[in-house]
Amino acid sequence: MKATSKGRIKIILKGSALVLWCVVIFMFSANNADESNKQSNAVFNTVIEFVNPVYDSLDTTAATFIIRKLAHFSEYALLGILAFINFSKVKKLGYRGLFAAVFSCIYASSDEIHQLFVPGRAGQVRDVLIDTSGAVAGILLAILIRKIWHKSREKKS
Repeated sequence: MKATSKGRIKIILKGSALVLWCVVIFMFSANNADESNKQSNAVFNTVIEFVNPVYDSLDTTAATFIIRKLAHFSEYALLGILAFINFSKVKKLGYRGLFAAVFSCIYASSDEIHQLFVPGRAGQVRDVLIDTSGAVAGILLAILIRKIWHKSREKKS
């Protein structure tokens, strides 16, 4: 296989992973309020079973809220990482990170607008901020991993 063919395949795979993850986020947002609450409650119950021996009296409303927002943060952390990877042609890490963050913020904003049209759901600026924070955390993690990886490669040579 030629180097250019490998390069094209990598671009297609990276782009496909990003698009697929955007579709996954979109699908979660397309769930109406009842379905979204069922998913949140399932995660909540799993977490409660795990932490109950430690925390006997949990405020379930606050815990559910935190779990929901951590889900937002986590799914956008992955989006930020995938966006960062897809901007690999941008050699300056700062610019690459900025482009990935802007992409993630725009997607988070569009996701909240989408939720305005889903029964029982609401678009919230707070969620855009949480989502964008998650994306930035993912981007910073990707930059850190990239720097560590490059340092280890320099030591080997």
